[in-house]
Amino acid sequence: MNRVIFESVLDGVFVDRIIRDNEFSMPSMHFHPEYEIYYLLDGARYYFIENKTYPINKGSLVLVDAMQIHRTSASGKAAHDRFLIELAEEPFSSCLSEFCGLKPGGFFAEHAGVWTLDADGQRTVEGLLGAIADECRGQKAYHQNLVMMKIAELLLFVARLKAGGRAGPGASLSRTTKHIQVHGVTEYISEHYNQSLSLDEICRRFYVSKSYLCRIFKEVTGFTVYEYIHMRRVKHAQELLENSDVSVAQIAALLGYGTVTHFERMFRKYTETTPLKYRKKMRLIRQRARERKAEKDLAKQGIDGAENL
Repeated sequence: MNRVIFESVLDGVFVDRIIRDNEFSMPSMHFHPEYEIYYLLDGARYYFIENKTYPINKGSLVLVDAMQIHRTSASGKAAHDRFLIELAEEPFSSCLSEFCGLKPGGFFAEHAGVWTLDADGQRTVEGLLGAIADECRGQKAYHQNLVMMKIAELLLFVARLKAGGRAGPGASLSRTTKHIQVHGVTEYISEHYNQSLSLDEICRRFYVSKSYLCRIFKEVTGFTVYEYIHMRRVKHAQELLENSDVSVAQIAALLGYGTVTHFERMFRKYTETTPLKYRKKMRLIRQRARERKAEKDLAKQGIDGAENL
């Protein structure tokens, strides 16, 4: 049974807390352009990020960068209580920059992973999450601003952990046999996804049967081996579409697709849009961001000029 303690959708921010008293695993791993903050208030879970599986427990704080493949799954005790925050690039990027001079892209890239907190750290984080929940439920004046400020405070707390000698996320990898085997396979795929990979070849390399590999891979990741290959390819395709002028046909060839049609079909499956529409959308988003920055710079110049009169 699932109990939604609360759920709130603000401008660019999604927040919810759910308590589950039954065994639950996300149907499949996924990736999205939002940044994610996950905190386990109680229970035990497995958290799969990119190609590694981490065991997490009460007091584990997980930061997931935009477009990182991730999934949570059951581990031992079925019941768990978790708090989730998803942040869009805007308006959070502008707010975070104004509040504390940080950019979410760089911050999450540097701090992504599982942070295991001591008792004091847990009290701090749970206090901030409680304040965020109160603001979301209360819907009083300026609640969106206060939610943003509390999230910024939470990220600064993580930055302080690192500055204080915590080199970074310190959770150990799961050491169960199936997680170790799947980890090896996902690492191999991550390094060779642009080549013509076959299930037979992967099984020979890792000395396992196809039926066994298919079963444990699905249990750990939520995807089949081939779905994971296509997901890695689509992620790389998105990067190329956003940051280069390489044609769709060239991208398809670079990623190991025999035809453009096959590439476009896989891209649409995981993004619900076509490569060309995705490129157009991302360029429009960047253009709007540049325009907003220019407007703010002009406004600031006007204020500075007035102060100098």
